[in-house]
Amino acid sequence: MKKTLTICAAILTLGFVGWTAIDSSSNDKVINVAQAESQIATFAVENMTCATCPIAVRKAMSKVEGVSNVEVDFVSKIATVTFDPDAVKAEVIALASTNAGYPASETIKQ
Repeated sequence: MKKTLTICAAILTLGFVGWTAIDSSSNDKVINVAQAESQIATFAVENMTCATCPIAVRKAMSKVEGVSNVEVDFVSKIATVTFDPDAVKAEVIALASTNAGYPASETIKQ
């Protein structure tokens, strides 16, 4: 009985993984199209003093409509944000971080 359950679980897992791989490949095409229309901005972020500060910055910036990705580096105090320039301006993203207690200013436009 235990071998039967193990085999069934393995078959279901393989089936799910195969389905997920097919599904994710179709999503990659959609993401690539969206990224072609995206812009990347880099922000200098102040007041980050501990390892949890970048989490608060990332959450604040991610909540802004039009932002698709936020990466925050605690050591360099830099946030790199991918966003749709038709939906939001970089100044609004910086303001979201500032309102969370971490003043941000755009440093490099890409």
